[in-house]
Amino acid sequence: MNLENTTQKKESKTNWMSNSVTLKLIMITVIMLLLLIPTSMIQSIIKERENLNKEAISEVSEKWAKQQQINGPILTIPITYERKVNEEIKTTTKYWHILPENLNIEGNIDPESLKRGIYEVVVYKTELNFSGNFNLNHEIDSINLKSIDFEKAFLTLGISDLRGIKNKIIVKWNNIDLAVQPGTKIKSIIETGITVKLPVNFKLGDLVKFDFKLNLNGSQNLSFVPLGSNTIVNLSSTWDSPSFNGKFLPDNREINKEGFKADWKVLELNRNFPKSWLSTTAPPNMNDEAFGCDLLLPLD
Repeated sequence: MNLENTTQKKESKTNWMSNSVTLKLIMITVIMLLLLIPTSMIQSIIKERENLNKEAISEVSEKWAKQQQINGPILTIPITYERKVNEEIKTTTKYWHILPENLNIEGNIDPESLKRGIYEVVVYKTELNFSGNFNLNHEIDSINLKSIDFEKAFLTLGISDLRGIKNKIIVKWNNIDLAVQPGTKIKSIIETGITVKLPVNFKLGDLVKFDFKLNLNGSQNLSFVPLGSNTIVNLSSTWDSPSFNGKFLPDNREINKEGFKADWKVLELNRNFPKSWLSTTAPPNMNDEAFGCDLLLPLD
């Protein structure tokens, strides 16, 4: 009798264990917790590799050149105003900033993959050809205007990392060759770049032509700010894994195993800043309108 009771109890306990939902949930929970251990280890390795990859990119970019953003050219002309205050003549100088009417950029990106340990970093050399013109048929505040100082006018081109400049830059302005100087005089608009002192060979109402070539090194990304009333950018490269980004995508693109070709056309109506303004007004935030492309590694 006792043996039968014992057997029945064992069978009842076995049946309970096999049919108990609570026990199954407990076992599943334990297994999940055990599986979290290797998962957390893998996540830790991934995070460590990501940080090392960022360090490798930063180290290589510091030596080669960082991502490049081109902003310009911008024409700046000092203007002198005089007004009478309490029988005294007060003179004020303002700066008139003018953007190009047409801005054309053609470039070829020559990519290269550099290794730092087990990590790869995409860098590039590029040759950019700039051409366009400034239309000086603009209205200006003539109240208390004394003079427009064309002899002090200058041109500014923004380049985000000046270490990437590889050749001497000669700017052709109204068919006159001009050398450039490092640095920028309009830091509130362009923080880093180059400056060109202009000759007095233009006046109000003129259409002034310019062109120059820029050989530039950079890493991963190349972008442009569409300053022209009509901005046209044509890029080509042998890199077959581009990622187009920024405020504007290409109007036309062609990507294959041999590389890519892309072109953009941006009108002044597509951007959120004017074609000219005085320094007394807040400078527009032009960098938000930038566009360009990343050179991605297909297997990172």
